[in-house]
Amino acid sequence: MHKILIPLLSLLCLFTSQTALAAEPPVTLPEIADQPNVQTIAKKLPERLPEARPETAEPAIIKIKIKTNEPSNTNQVTAHSAFNRGLYKTAAKLAVRESKAGSANAAFLLGEIYRKGFGTKVDIKQALSWYRKAANMDHIEAAFTFGYALAAGQGLDKNITEAKLYFQKAAKADHVIAQYNLALIYAGLAGQAADYTKAFKWFERAADKGHHQSQVDVATLYSLGKGVKQNHTMAARYMQKAAQNGRSDAMVRYAIMAFNGKGIDRDLDQAVFWLKRASNLGQAVAQTRLARLYYKGFGVKKDESIAVMLYRLALKSGAEDSWLEQEFKKLPSEFLEQGQKMANIWTKATAQQYISLQN
Repeated sequence: MHKILIPLLSLLCLFTSQTALAAEPPVTLPEIADQPNVQTIAKKLPERLPEARPETAEPAIIKIKIKTNEPSNTNQVTAHSAFNRGLYKTAAKLAVRESKAGSANAAFLLGEIYRKGFGTKVDIKQALSWYRKAANMDHIEAAFTFGYALAAGQGLDKNITEAKLYFQKAAKADHVIAQYNLALIYAGLAGQAADYTKAFKWFERAADKGHHQSQVDVATLYSLGKGVKQNHTMAARYMQKAAQNGRSDAMVRYAIMAFNGKGIDRDLDQAVFWLKRASNLGQAVAQTRLARLYYKGFGVKKDESIAVMLYRLALKSGAEDSWLEQEFKKLPSEFLEQGQKMANIWTKATAQQYISLQN
């Protein structure tokens, strides 16, 4: 389905108007059905490793340093330094020796070498074996990587129960994506028995570290009262965080909360602002809700043509609104024609041309 991207400043310029107070009783905007998020395990494995750079003291792939008994002599050739010089076979030999001496970083490096075939053939079975050894030596990224392989069934049999153990190891060490994945499992991923109290705990920890999807999920659980006492104020707070972090779905949900006064004081200006932001990003549901406001003149100056335009754009993304469909049947044909003309121009990403037509 074609996705429509509308420049933010253009949309805001087009829709600029003072808040219009409705003469008739305020309406409410239809909410989006809240469902706990149970989706595919989040993937954070890089498609490729960074190129080796001789001047780099430590390879970029080793993101988390832990205390080991690795030699501290900086002049000594190590697996890491050999890898960064492009000496992959030497790096592998040294990494085997270092891992036997207790280096989790070296074991993780071997996993990366075999997974991407640095100086050797790609060998996923070997890679996973080394990831597992590193994880069992408390290497956090290795624990996440091996947990992901287990959860996704990549290179070995899928095992959500065992994956959970490795995600727990990484999550307790504040690995944000591991926290999110662990929350998904507790929310009922892959037929697991749902434990929303634990799911909420890990979603919240990831959300408080800025994970956008987790912020949406925490808001959803607060709204539903699953795993935590229902609290619409907290739901709105987390949804606002996700909106501020650029999530278009959160923008429209928070806008609806602001318009309906659910969890926050009713605020038409905020509702319109976030609906415009989301519509800019091609968020079809936001376009349908904003179309309703323009059609009725709530929070914006009444303009049936703009309402038609927005709904036509939303339809191109697959969103339908039976209420708008019925209301538009009451409109004179010139409004429908003008709205369709505006949508056609907007679809071609020439908002500036439309604005010039209006001047």
